[in-house]
Amino acid sequence: MLQSIVITGFMASGKSTAAAKIAADSGWRLICLDRQIEESCGLSIAQIFAEKGEAEFRQIESRLLQDALAVNSPPKVIDAGGGIVLLEQNRRLLEQACVIFLDTGISDILHRLKNGAQIRPLLAGLDGEEVRQLWQARRQVYVKTADFVVKDMAELNELFDRIIQRG
Repeated sequence: MLQSIVITGFMASGKSTAAAKIAADSGWRLICLDRQIEESCGLSIAQIFAEKGEAEFRQIESRLLQDALAVNSPPKVIDAGGGIVLLEQNRRLLEQACVIFLDTGISDILHRLKNGAQIRPLLAGLDGEEVRQLWQARRQVYVKTADFVVKDMAELNELFDRIIQRG
């Protein structure tokens, strides 16, 4: 039986909203990796990047992903951070789950980033074209890692219903 669904995608793609809705609709447990990282470190994501660096952040993220994917737990929806697919060890861990890539268009992402209040350490100092290049480079990895690619919540809801019916 399916134990874990992991929602991946670029920063500001809507992963948190999508994962929360799927978890609420299904009654599955919701795990937000970024929130767990902040709680385990007692620091915000921005503070972790500033004080410990990206490499340390990625190691913490990997450890918590491994914990979240533990087999002997109830079904769950995991809201993964935007960089979860960057490390090979994470891509291997993700093979244990059903990975859904939320393929939000770059124009929507740029709009959300411009209007959002959340600090994104990896985007500090980048202009729109540089963000677009980062999105394009990562998109290939998201697609390779995903079992399914969806464009919006309607597609995600339909896919989730099909997955649940298959068991």
